[in-house]
Amino acid sequence: MYDTLARIERQLAAIELDYLRKTYVATRPKLLERATAIDAIPDFWSTVIDEAPAEIDQRIQPRDVPALNCLTGIDVERFEIQDADRGEPRSIRLTLTFRPNEWLSDEKLEKKFYWRTSENGWSGLVSEPVQVHWKTRDLTDGLLDLTINLWKKELYLSSDGQKEDEINATKEYATLVEKVRRTPQDAISFFALFGFRGHHISAEESEKSIMHGSRQSEGLDLESPPLPDTEIYPHGEEVAVALSEDLYPGATHYFSRSRT
Repeated sequence: MYDTLARIERQLAAIELDYLRKTYVATRPKLLERATAIDAIPDFWSTVIDEAPAEIDQRIQPRDVPALNCLTGIDVERFEIQDADRGEPRSIRLTLTFRPNEWLSDEKLEKKFYWRTSENGWSGLVSEPVQVHWKTRDLTDGLLDLTINLWKKELYLSSDGQKEDEINATKEYATLVEKVRRTPQDAISFFALFGFRGHHISAEESEKSIMHGSRQSEGLDLESPPLPDTEIYPHGEEVAVALSEDLYPGATHYFSRSRT
């Protein structure tokens, strides 16, 4: 009986992924056409952000608002889709575009979120930190730079054969853990999203987990394990999903709502 239920759940999940893949391929040209039309509407995206759903709105600090008011574009690509029948549709690339402003040197901020599966069967979005270049105040109060520093140290030590416990003994690790510990969660900047990493699951581990089959592929919905102590943006997956599945496709709705 349980085997039958698990099989049905796998089939339903496959149908949902197929639908997401085909929907993206079918709607992408129209979304690009919409983007061109939006370019002619002043303050469109800053207005949409003002009307953002709670998953996003509650992550925006008052100090973030002036920079977000300079948004001129938001784009979401499901970059691992190859065509309507192939590719992982849950991986996303988020791109924010800004007009020249006094806060950011970057015209565009781009971040990839990869859908990965761990060896114990948990699946979700993971990412690598992206540097934001500030003109004046660092809106993340140093959290993003510390994350970048640790990530670069990890890459260096990993290439030299160092193991996780040796990486955790570094100054960069200790400094970031202490900074995270001392920073209230409700005071973290929206821009710390660009430092979100999630669980450290490599593409190789994910591929092996999927190939060998996981507990989740057997129809079990596993809770997310605790995030690493160095995670600066624990709500990163939630915000990325809200941006890609709600705010971005529903942007015209949110803009219209602001005018009623």
